[in-house]
Amino acid sequence: MRKYELTYITKPDLDAGALAALIERVNGLVTSEGGTIVKISQWGLRQLSYPIRKYREGYYVFSIVELAAPTLARFEQRLRLMEDVIRYLIVRADENGKATDSQAADAASEAPTVMETATTATATDAAAEADQAPEPTDAPSV
Repeated sequence: MRKYELTYITKPDLDAGALAALIERVNGLVTSEGGTIVKISQWGLRQLSYPIRKYREGYYVFSIVELAAPTLARFEQRLRLMEDVIRYLIVRADENGKATDSQAADAASEAPTVMETATTATATDAAAEADQAPEPTDAPSV
């Protein structure tokens, strides 16, 4: 069996009970296909970058699952038919023990951003230029 990262977005108008039932239904799909659930993480209600089925926000759920490769297509088909799931993405997880995309994204969010680096570099350059600037003379300018 291979490890896969499953991220899906549900409708924002689901209450807590319906959301929990949907998560259990997706987990049931995984186990009915002979797979196992390694990890589940609920990211909560987030705004979407663009409207999907006229929704501007949705509940994000991230799971790491183990599934056999031949059953993946059947699992995707059954997930696609769920009306409460508005978008999903299944990515094969790295088996070498290296950081997966989600772990790399977490590490990148902790690293200084390009804007922070550029701001500190600009401030350092400005201070260096101020030290090297020629002193003004009393000669009139033309």
